[in-house]
Amino acid sequence: MHRGAVDADAKTGDGAGITTQIPYKIFAPEVEKLGQKLYNNSDLAVGVMFLPDDNEYETARAKSNTVEVLEKRGLHVFGWREVPLNLHVLGEKAQMTMPRIEHVLIGRPSGMSDDDYERRLFLARNEIEDRSAADKISNFYIPSFSHRVIVYKGLLVSASLEKFYPDLANPDYETAIALYHQRYSTNTFPTWALAHPFRMLGHNGEINTVKGNRNWMHARENLLKTDLIPGDLARVFPICSNEASDSASFDEVLELIHLGGRSLPHSILMMIPSEIV
Repeated sequence: MHRGAVDADAKTGDGAGITTQIPYKIFAPEVEKLGQKLYNNSDLAVGVMFLPDDNEYETARAKSNTVEVLEKRGLHVFGWREVPLNLHVLGEKAQMTMPRIEHVLIGRPSGMSDDDYERRLFLARNEIEDRSAADKISNFYIPSFSHRVIVYKGLLVSASLEKFYPDLANPDYETAIALYHQRYSTNTFPTWALAHPFRMLGHNGEINTVKGNRNWMHARENLLKTDLIPGDLARVFPICSNEASDSASFDEVLELIHLGGRSLPHSILMMIPSEIV
């Protein structure tokens, strides 16, 4: 607790969250409730969606964009799950800015490998984000969109995370990994979207060269290529979002390098200056 910032209400923090594997014992029955059948657990992907909470039109548009893109890319949409929440543990500021939180449950196309499935989800998520930005949908963010891991996070303090998300206290929640983080914001104001972990990492630290790093990545975009991500890579540009935090930008670059074909340790080492290594 002492490492994370806490507001005067003692409930609103700079953000806390956890990344785990997808708990199939919880999500497989959710697929069945939607009248669908999940034959292999690993075929299930979960998109964690932060949607507008105060504009029904924008919420409907964001969900429509999501379904259209997924179907266009050959990904099966099982349906939507409203995430169980306990709002009483949130501070006033957190409640005032809280998004609507839902899960979109996704199925793997037949014959697709794990890595190709993850890349297909990555491209779909980028297109969903682009469409939502073009539609000027506010308070929209996708914390995770994967068939391997899921992120639970929010603008709260450490002790409230498990209470806010009852899923995390469910005895059927099983995972072999857990990456936890409570944030102390430095370069950006705390928001729901900027709570950690991000899609691939949680980061303790401050990157003071963030503007230069983003400029260098933008300059390198035309040089990037990989056979593993089909089509024009310009679809995922710009890689770094200028409105994001320094850690979020690190996460965005790490994700692309890793999905471009390098191992995770190799990808991380590429992002650390050689004089530090």
